Amino acid sequence: MKAIRLLEYGGQLVFDDVSTPTIARDEILVKVESTAVNHLDLVKASGAARQILPIDLPWIPGHEFSGVVEQVGSDVAAWTPGDAVFGANGTGAAYAEYLAVKPAIIARKPSNLSFEEAASVPVAAQTAWEGIFTHGHLEKGQTILIHGGAGAVGAYAVQLASHAGATVIATASGDDEAYLNSLGASRVLDYRKTQFETALQEKVDVVFDLVGGDTQKRSFLVLKEGGHLISATQPVSQEEAAKHRVSGAMMRLAPSGEVLGGIARLLEERTIRPDVATVYALRDAAQAWKNIAGNLPGVHGMSPSGPGAARRSAHGKIVLRVS
Repeated sequence: MKAIRLLEYGGQLVFDDVSTPTIARDEILVKVESTAVNHLDLVKASGAARQILPIDLPWIPGHEFSGVVEQVGSDVAAWTPGDAVFGANGTGAAYAEYLAVKPAIIARKPSNLSFEEAASVPVAAQTAWEGIFTHGHLEKGQTILIHGGAGAVGAYAVQLASHAGATVIATASGDDEAYLNSLGASRVLDYRKTQFETALQEKVDVVFDLVGGDTQKRSFLVLKEGGHLISATQPVSQEEAAKHRVSGAMMRLAPSGEVLGGIARLLEERTIRPDVATVYALRDAAQAWKNIAGNLPGVHGMSPSGPGAARRSAHGKIVLRVS
C-alpha cells in the first residue's frame, strides 16, 4: 500500500510503498478515504517532545481518519465490511491506504458528511468534548471562557458548550467575531485589543485553555471559586490552582468510539458542523505540513514564510485525501 513515512526525527516526509497491516482477531482493517493534519503530528515528528511523545521510526503519521471497513477480525461482531466509519487513535498510522484499529475507537460516519469532512472531526471534536465535559464538568446555565475559540478545537468547544446550554465567551482575533457568533458564542473578546480579565465583569465556571503561556496564568483571575481550568496545551500550576481555590488540569485526548458516536449524532442532526479549510492529496502531505507549520515556528524545521503566515485565512482543518 502507499503511505507517508517519516524516517528520522526532523526529516522529510516520504511517499512510500509499505506492507498492508495484518489485523489481529480483535481488530478492524479500514480502507482509509481521508485523514487530517494535526499539530500533534508535527510535534511528534520534530522530536522536540520525544521524552513524553515518543514514536517508533520509521513512523506513519496521522491520528484521525475516515474510511470503509475492509476486513474484521474473528472476535469483532459489531462491524462488517463496507461500513463507513471514522475515528482517532493515539499512535498515528492514518497517512496510509489501510489502517488497523480497535473497534473501541471508531464510530459510524455521519451520513450527511463527506469522507473529507468526517476525517476532520475526531481529534478536534473529541478534544473539545473531553475538555469541557469530562474534565471541565460544564453544565447547563454555567459560563465558560474558551481561549483560542476560532481554532479547530475551539470551534467545536464553542458549539458543544452552546448546545449544552452554557453561556460561551471566547477569546480570538476580532476578525473571527462573526464566525464565532455563528457557532454560538455569546461574546467574543479580541485578544489583541483587550485584556480578558479586565473586560469580564463576572467570573466564569470553566476556562478551556487552548493557548497557554501568560493567557493561562491570567485565567485564574476570572474563575469562580470551585471552578475548573482545563488546558490542552500545557500543565496547569497546581500551586496557583490551590491559591485561587479552583481545580486545574492538563488533558490529553483519550479517543472513544462512544463519545465520537454522540458527536456523530449531533453532526447528523446538524446541531454542530465541521469545517474543512483545505484538501490535499496524500502524496502532498509535506506541503500540507508547511501550511500548518506557521502556527508552530521552528517545529519540524519549518517556519512561517512571511509576515502573517502564522495565520491561515480559512477556518477549519487541513485534510489529506487518501483514496
